[in-house]
Amino acid sequence: MSIDEYDVVVAGAGTAGCYAAATIANEGLDVVIVERKDAEEAGHIACGDALKGADAFPEAIPKSQLEPAFTNTGVDHGRFEIPQEDTVLEIPVPGELAVIDRWEYGRRIIEGAENAGVDFHYDTVINDVVQAEGGRVTGLRAKRKGDQRTYEADVVIDGAGSLSLLQDKADFEGTTFDTNVRYSQFCSAYREIVEVPEPVEWDDALVFKATDRAAGYLWYFPRTATQINVGLGFQMNE
Repeated sequence: MSIDEYDVVVAGAGTAGCYAAATIANEGLDVVIVERKDAEEAGHIACGDALKGADAFPEAIPKSQLEPAFTNTGVDHGRFEIPQEDTVLEIPVPGELAVIDRWEYGRRIIEGAENAGVDFHYDTVINDVVQAEGGRVTGLRAKRKGDQRTYEADVVIDGAGSLSLLQDKADFEGTTFDTNVRYSQFCSAYREIVEVPEPVEWDDALVFKATDRAAGYLWYFPRTATQINVGLGFQMNE
C-alpha cells in the first residue's frame, strides 16, 4: 500500500474543494485534491447553473479566470409564479448573479486550483477515513487506478457533497453538531439545456413555477435569450 503525505488533503474537486485547496496552496502548504472522476470528466456536474454573489468570489482563484464560463450576467431577480394562488413574486437578488456554463466553470476552477499549486489525484475512490484516538481524522484510504493508497495529512477537508462517504465512515460520536442528513432534506431534479426558437420573456430573471405536487417546481434559467436551462424538481418527502 502506497502512502502519500500532505499538509492538507481535500476530498472532491467541486467549488468548495477547489477554492479551499487553492486558498491553502496560496499560503505555501502542500495540498492534494482526491477526485473519483478521471481528468476528462472532473468538473462535470449537472447542477448549480446559477451563481449568486458572482462579484464576490474569493481571491484564491481570480474571477477573471472564471468569467468565460458566465453566459448571462444580466439576471437581477427571481420570478416565482404560483398559479394555485394566482400570484407572482419578484424578488431582487443583491450583488451580481451569473448564469453559467456549468461544465466550463467546473474546468476553470480546477485549472485555477492547479495554477495555485494544488496537486490532483484523479480516478481516486475514497473507501475509508484514518482516525486517531480521540476522534481526529488524520487521513484517507482510497483506491487509485486499482492501487490501494493512504493519504496522511494534518488537515482533511470533506468537499465531496452531502452524500460523502467520509460522513458515513468517520466516528462522529463526540461531535456537538448535527450529522444526520435526512431523506426529506434532498431534492430530486432533472434538467436539460434547450435552444428555443424565440427569445424567452424573462431573460433577466431566474424563473420558478410551482407544480401541483407538494414542494415541486419547474424552472428555467436563461443562459441567453434563446438558450435556457430548464428542469423539474421536487422535495424527497414521499
